[in-house]
Amino acid sequence: MRNTKLLASLAGVAATGLLLTGCSGTSETGDGAASGAGDEAYNLVLGHAGSTTDPRQWASEEFAKRVEEASDGRVTVEIHSDSTLGTWEEMIDGLQLGSTDIVIESILSLEAYTELAAVETAPFLYESSDQFFEVWDGELGDEIKQSITDASGYAMLGNMFRGSRELTTKEPVTELADVQGLTIRTPSAQTMLDTWNALGARAEALPFNEVYSALESGVLDGQENPLDAIYFNSIHEVAPHIGMTSHMYANYHFLMWNDTLQGYPEDIRTIIEETAAEVGAEYSERTLANEEQYRADLEAAGAEFHEITDREAWVEAVQPVVDALPEQVQTWIDQIRELG
Repeated sequence: MRNTKLLASLAGVAATGLLLTGCSGTSETGDGAASGAGDEAYNLVLGHAGSTTDPRQWASEEFAKRVEEASDGRVTVEIHSDSTLGTWEEMIDGLQLGSTDIVIESILSLEAYTELAAVETAPFLYESSDQFFEVWDGELGDEIKQSITDASGYAMLGNMFRGSRELTTKEPVTELADVQGLTIRTPSAQTMLDTWNALGARAEALPFNEVYSALESGVLDGQENPLDAIYFNSIHEVAPHIGMTSHMYANYHFLMWNDTLQGYPEDIRTIIEETAAEVGAEYSERTLANEEQYRADLEAAGAEFHEITDREAWVEAVQPVVDALPEQVQTWIDQIRELG
């Protein structure tokens, strides 16, 4: 399934990418002339929607440094943070054109390309981070990623654990009744929009770089994200109440267009894949180690945390969303819940 807005946006993405990067993902011979695969130098353009203090920037910089070292300088990585290459939707579309080569995003960003990606956005699927790791660091996670790659054309490299997504609002939320009628920003993944509408909110897909101002102006009542994204993007300054919904767990991945990845010489492809896995493992370790500190830092900055008192009502409210997911996703959901 393809996103119907793709053709309308690709021309602008391509123009922006070419202006910023010259020739993304090409190789150069010793005399500087662009050429086909198998020559010496490759410049990869990496984009993400986080700020320069977001953990994605750390991952980008580590990936760039290690790839360059491992390739003896044959591969360089040009990093663009803060959605400067476009929204994450535009950057992911740009992977097909070559205006971007790598985008750090979650599987949820691929739901516009294959309904199988809804396995990540299925609400209230995991009981703990341990259950999440058992899935995504094991054979089931490999099966899911390969199936999504086959269906969408996008490769997912490295598993960078983000933690659980929590609800951040201007007023406290402790029970389902508190959500009714609130305008909540979500990513544009359809299952996430359906989830918050089913909970009684008005779900609003909005580029992440517009969320702070929309909360500040009152256009939004809240948004949902892991604690690191809330803290490093200062969301708590304009929506200081954090309801611990833990409605979804996710990884970031280094996303690439698989045909492009497979077109690199084997040694270059191996360096990219192994470095992504290495950085991903360290990113996950950092997330686990820092989760308590993120909460402490948020509380020190004025955020208030609230436990959800009627979680079963939330789970019941979104069951129709889960029941409407594709048959293959339902099979994966059953397998995941068996591990809980």
